[in-house]
Order: sequence, then C-alpha cells, then structure tokens
Amino acid sequence: MPECISLLRTPPGQPVRLQSLASLHPSLRRRLTDMGIDEGSIIRLKKISLLGGPIVIECNGQLVGLRQNQVKQLEVAPSWT
Repeated sequence: MPECISLLRTPPGQPVRLQSLASLHPSLRRRLTDMGIDEGSIIRLKKISLLGGPIVIECNGQLVGLRQNQVKQLEVAPSWT
C-alpha cells in the first residue's frame, strides 16, 4: 500500500490519488462527494495562494477552492511512483 501524505506536500500539478476524506468535517466531506471528489479520485494541486489564502485543486476537470487547513487533512498517495 502506498504511503499517505498530505496534499500540501505534493508538487503542484502532479496527479495524486485521494486516499481518505475521513478527517474532514462531515459537511465538507459530503460537499466534496457530491462534486465527485471521493476516495480513489485522481486530484491535482493547482494553485497555492499567498498568506494562507485558498488552495485550488482539480478533479475531473473541475476546479475547487479549499482552505489550507482543509487541504492539510486530505490524505493522498502519489501516483507517480
């Protein structure tokens, strides 16, 4: 099983597989699941804003802005290894 890391520790633009949404608040987990972002989805870190601003991720061609503390809780596995 691949090692899980925080999405913030991955290089921008690299595709990673979402491993777990379990640590997110239930309402955010539900919102992401409704948008098709679920465990096993391939996502990419697109943009990190300065000064703690939102982070943009891409999944299935859609861009989603999340808070940094929310992105820290997303566990992903690198898909490039």
